[in-house]
Amino acid sequence: MSIELLRIVAMFLILTCHFVIHFDWDHHQLRVVLPQEPGWWSALRFVIVQYGQVGVSIFFIISGYFLVEKSFKWNRLVKTWLQMFCYSVAFLIIVLLLGAFHHYPMAVEPIMHGVDLYRSILASLFPFFYNSYWFIGAYLLMLLVAPYLNTLFNTLPKRSMEMLIVLLGFFSIQILIFERASNWNNLVYAMLGYLIGGWLRKYYQDYEDRFRTLPMIGIIVALTLLMVAFNHYISEQSWLVDFMGWKNRIHDGIVLFPIIIGMLVFIMVSRVDMNQSPEVVQRAICTIAPTTFGIYLIHENWFGFRIVWDCVSKMSYPPSLPILRPMAGVCIIVIVFIVLSCISWLIDAIIVHPVEKVLLSRV
Repeated sequence: MSIELLRIVAMFLILTCHFVIHFDWDHHQLRVVLPQEPGWWSALRFVIVQYGQVGVSIFFIISGYFLVEKSFKWNRLVKTWLQMFCYSVAFLIIVLLLGAFHHYPMAVEPIMHGVDLYRSILASLFPFFYNSYWFIGAYLLMLLVAPYLNTLFNTLPKRSMEMLIVLLGFFSIQILIFERASNWNNLVYAMLGYLIGGWLRKYYQDYEDRFRTLPMIGIIVALTLLMVAFNHYISEQSWLVDFMGWKNRIHDGIVLFPIIIGMLVFIMVSRVDMNQSPEVVQRAICTIAPTTFGIYLIHENWFGFRIVWDCVSKMSYPPSLPILRPMAGVCIIVIVFIVLSCISWLIDAIIVHPVEKVLLSRV
């Protein structure tokens, strides 16, 4: 139950990240890119964006935790791909029908003409190869390499696996050294999260007494403050920033820190015995958790993110007091999360599960 709760927390962090990027209170329209500006406020906004990677890391860690002792199954891979494909094609059909019988939504109008139209069609029909959903694409690749990672766990000593985790962790920050060499990509990212989850499943009990709650909270706070400081520093004029090539690194920041935070959040939440919580809470968790992938597939769809955040921006007005904006923002995110969860549940029930049942029974 606590792991199911973690799925919800992780997707909430991802949704919050995209809210900060795309939601424009001042102009009441979609914002495609979050502008980089000097100052602490901008640095804090980018930390919230980077906390979206905490959510992504949690999903990869959960996968490693559960799959490290399981055998490979094609059904697991096919179901994930099929869900992505169904959502992507469904959005394409809906947008094309709207354009044929009424008019395209204003947010997607610019990408439905000329060369952009062909790109939109390709992105919808071939979401994996077009990298329309980078997270789901990395997740699928992780499922493919999972049996080989499991073999490493079964054959290599614990020390060797720990050194492999450290090596992949170094790849995540290698780009910060003069911005020249980088061996970091989506697959390496997914593999690192998987290895961390597998290590926790196999060896956490040996170190459980070392992972105390207060020190872990202290580490999370310290890493967050360092992320804010780094974002603030690289947004200012500095010879060191230019020399090291950090000027364009504010979106990703120090990639290793969100991964460490994701691991610590996983440990703390997984310790909570949710089975003793009220039945209504357990029901809510069990209902919402399966829709988390669908929430991602809706609000990060090629058309979906434009439509969702444009509508939310147009329907929302900033509070008169600036200090109330964060509270209002949280309320908006919660509402969007609930609405997308309901839509995801409907799409899965009406489209994904019936298609999945037919396909898996015949192939």
